[in-house]
Amino acid sequence: MPGAGRAELYFITAMMVLILIICAVAVYFFFKTYKKEMREREDEKQRKAAERSASAGQDELGVK
Repeated sequence: MPGAGRAELYFITAMMVLILIICAVAVYFFFKTYKKEMREREDEKQRKAAERSASAGQDELGVK
């Protein structure tokens, strides 16, 4: 078959491009999720720190 080598090369190139696109999308969603989890973790730390400081303030006043 004439041109079979060229067709195979095009196919392999297309598959590689498809793999790169899929990897890029996966990395995008990974970092999006990672940033969201880090933001939630930081918010949780701030909330706990605020609760501790409020609790410490009540302890100093003798309120339980």
